[in-house]
Amino acid sequence: MYMPESHTQKFPTYNSARYAYAIRLLSEAVEKSSPHNPTCCVGWDVTDVIEHAEVVLSMVNNINGEDSSKGDQPATGTFIAKLKDEIEQRYTQDDLNQQITSPFGDMTLDEFLGIIWIDTFTHAWDITDASSVDHGIPPEMAIEAYKIMQPRSESMRGPGRFNDPCKTTSDDAVDQFMAFAGRKSVNSN
Repeated sequence: MYMPESHTQKFPTYNSARYAYAIRLLSEAVEKSSPHNPTCCVGWDVTDVIEHAEVVLSMVNNINGEDSSKGDQPATGTFIAKLKDEIEQRYTQDDLNQQITSPFGDMTLDEFLGIIWIDTFTHAWDITDASSVDHGIPPEMAIEAYKIMQPRSESMRGPGRFNDPCKTTSDDAVDQFMAFAGRKSVNSN
């Protein structure tokens, strides 16, 4: 298990714990980032990826109508840090049992968190790759992401989503997942 028991015990479900863990990885990536470096996302620098990740996180935060954060648009990266600090109190078991309409169809909020964390941890990789810093993604997390994404592969690809898979000769689980997700390191030759 890549998430320490002390982390998972803070959350009502495994999916909510994993989503929070992905937010932590993203927050750490933002803290170490080089904002103007180009990323593997064509035409986007690190700041663009952070802003996109915050849009997705805000959508997730509002999907069950329980978000209490309103006001001006904060500085880039601020929402990620705030969410990381507040995620332990964000979801109750009742929240997670709610039926919602997600981009993947009707499901419980918990089931949705069990899919959307992949977007969050993928963008953590995008940011760290562009910034030439360690991503900190556990191989087991990448293996889980592959198992979740592989059956949904066709529906998760296209403009504004994941690109077609890239080829890789790496044996590393994170490298393999990122290639599957259509990512090619900006640092590869």
